[in-house]
Amino acid sequence: MAQVRFATYNTLDLFASDSPDERERYRRVVEVIRGLDADVVAVQEIIAPDVEVAAGRLRTLADDAGMECTYEPNRPAIAAGRQRFHVGLLWRPGLSVVPGSFRTYGAADFWHALAKITIEIAGRQIQHASHHATPFGRHMRADQMERVVAVMTRPEGSPPGLIGADWNCVGADRRPDGSYYDPDPYADSDWYADLIYQTVWGYDERGRRRHRADREPGEVLYAGGLADAAVVLDRPWEATVGHWPGNTFGDRRIDAIRVTAEIAPALRAVEVTRTELARSASDHLPVTVTYETTALGAQAQRSNPQLPS
Repeated sequence: MAQVRFATYNTLDLFASDSPDERERYRRVVEVIRGLDADVVAVQEIIAPDVEVAAGRLRTLADDAGMECTYEPNRPAIAAGRQRFHVGLLWRPGLSVVPGSFRTYGAADFWHALAKITIEIAGRQIQHASHHATPFGRHMRADQMERVVAVMTRPEGSPPGLIGADWNCVGADRRPDGSYYDPDPYADSDWYADLIYQTVWGYDERGRRRHRADREPGEVLYAGGLADAAVVLDRPWEATVGHWPGNTFGDRRIDAIRVTAEIAPALRAVEVTRTELARSASDHLPVTVTYETTALGAQAQRSNPQLPS
């Protein structure tokens, strides 16, 4: 397998209700996942009261989507945080999971959670991860992005990796001319209370409030060496949220796949699934990247080896 497809998908409160409408929406989510034709899928918002129930629900989703999720017998690749929102990983049947590689990071590290597994593809070991960033606490979100960088890049010599996530913030990656890839979706909006979760603000000499997108979490990821695949490939900007009824923040791109330095030269494509089916299945649209294992870069020295892991 020379080319690999990795997708990320926030499935919107999946399994939260057993109503007829939600059962029908679940069917659409499954159809969307099948249509991605991905080798690995990072999923967010598997709703369950505890990790045991979440594990069973991830297995149900994997079975219905024709994928696998168990890294050991009866051990689904699920990670639980302190909330009822859980994240997991699915992969194409036949892929080889590196024994002992599955890791979960929950309440001790994140508001939600992060799940990571290493898969051997064409003789190369590659990390794939799923994360759901906090919707609240701007400073906590930035602090937790440091932990994301560490999880994906440490200890020194770790395999190259990709992480798909609902980042719950606007990115800070820059184009070659130094401008931000992501526009500020709040720049022209009037102030409303929910902007405290997404912006920084101050006051002019007349006491008028001025606000702009909070890019500090994205700055941590960008400076820490986790590059946004869409920016690496300089793809046209596409929103991943904003289409759902009741949305208040407008069109934004808060779902993305980030990669370590070795993956960047191997990237070949990135796409947002913007079908009517996807738009009706979740308030987030899936993002998929294609990378080529034969083009992976050399192992990068990412950190000071004298620092603790």
